[in-house]
Amino acid sequence: MSYNWTNVTGAVAGVADGYLNSVDMKVGAYTLDAAAPTFGARHVTCTRTVVDVADTPGTIVLVGVGVDGRATTETLTPGAHTILVTGTKFFRSLTSATGVGWVIGGTDEDTIVIGWDNVNVVAVGQGVLHGIHINVLGASAIYVADARGKIANIPASQAAGSLFLWDINFTGYLRVEPAAAASDITVLHTGSMPASYAL
Repeated sequence: MSYNWTNVTGAVAGVADGYLNSVDMKVGAYTLDAAAPTFGARHVTCTRTVVDVADTPGTIVLVGVGVDGRATTETLTPGAHTILVTGTKFFRSLTSATGVGWVIGGTDEDTIVIGWDNVNVVAVGQGVLHGIHINVLGASAIYVADARGKIANIPASQAAGSLFLWDINFTGYLRVEPAAAASDITVLHTGSMPASYAL
């Protein structure tokens, strides 16, 4: 069997305004501040802040690239004042975010921020996790999971060149998250496949 590889460098963290810092809500395309997290694929998040009288927020249509490299779209509905809303699809990058159906409620527009969460995936659907190679001294623990839950916790301070082999099936997604910025690992896995495919 041949495997794909995904390099993960640094700590996995959510950035609430990673794609878009606080701007007025509107109908139309937002100008994004960034196109993608540093690595991996994440859920998109948004937070609306009510200004003056609450607006009718409408929806935000997201267009980007999924973890499998294919075009991906999702529609988010901003929540009530300062409530974080998280999408369900994993985006490797975001091409556009467009406001639809927004209506001002007073004299000032509500504001919106768009970012990503701290759930880092390297594949979706079903597949095989072959292993994880430690490229530099492992300064932190590494959390590995799929949609069913934790697969492993690799402890901190693993020697460079260490290889952890599993050859186990994952389902839903393959989540790999180092806890510290000094991390540099390579995940060996099969590519993303629809969940309906049997292994």
